[in-house]
Amino acid sequence: MNIPSDSYHCAKRWPLISSLIHRAEASSTSDLARDVVEQRSLLLPLLVRADLQTSGRGQAQKTWWSDSGSLTFTLVLNPLSHSLSASHESRLALATAVAIIEALAPYVPPTLSLGIRWPNDVEAKGLKLAGILPERLETPSGPRLLIGIGLNITTRLDLAPTEIRRMAVSLADLANKQQDLPDIDTLLAAILANLEKTLPRLAGEDPALASRWAELDTLRNQPIEVQMGSRILSGIGVGIDKQGALLLATRSETLQIFGGQVLRMP
Repeated sequence: MNIPSDSYHCAKRWPLISSLIHRAEASSTSDLARDVVEQRSLLLPLLVRADLQTSGRGQAQKTWWSDSGSLTFTLVLNPLSHSLSASHESRLALATAVAIIEALAPYVPPTLSLGIRWPNDVEAKGLKLAGILPERLETPSGPRLLIGIGLNITTRLDLAPTEIRRMAVSLADLANKQQDLPDIDTLLAAILANLEKTLPRLAGEDPALASRWAELDTLRNQPIEVQMGSRILSGIGVGIDKQGALLLATRSETLQIFGGQVLRMP
């Protein structure tokens, strides 16, 4: 794949970021980021964003539907530069979700609770507002972490496929007034600024960060089913621990779950 030379040093423009690739349209910002990192040497962190993403990816190879009212981007990090070890990777989506929720909080009514649906969704009213896809990429220069983010801002969910309409919500649906909505660049800057503060907290094992994602857990005290390969485990969610594991209370024991997919109940 031939990657156009459209990156530039932009540390002063965006919090955290050293290089930027911005496309009017991309099939997947994470796929583009992967191709770029494999073919070129750029200053990291790298931000890859698209005004329109046509084939976004979510958890378990699912697609992420979006339109021009969505914020879609991928952040590429050198984990060593942020003191992140392999043990932190299971918590990267949770830490990112905390950063996103804190960026969104000023734009939703105080009576509305935003939360984290383990392991990588931001929810409101039981509906998906944002998705996070963390991935690890091995390169000749060492490992890289990709954090793909899709956020519904003024997304026209009425034009989305039926399955998406049923389980998604946009920030425009939640805000008090249309004029209260931030523009996409303002929201992106707020998320990046929060990540700049949150990544060192994750690396430093800040107990307050773990307490925050536990507090935001939308599955606590809820009956849930988790698909683990060909198995489906049923029980009650009893929290997210400091290692980032979902705690599932079954009839016989409490399980610590690091992988799998929480199924949406009909």
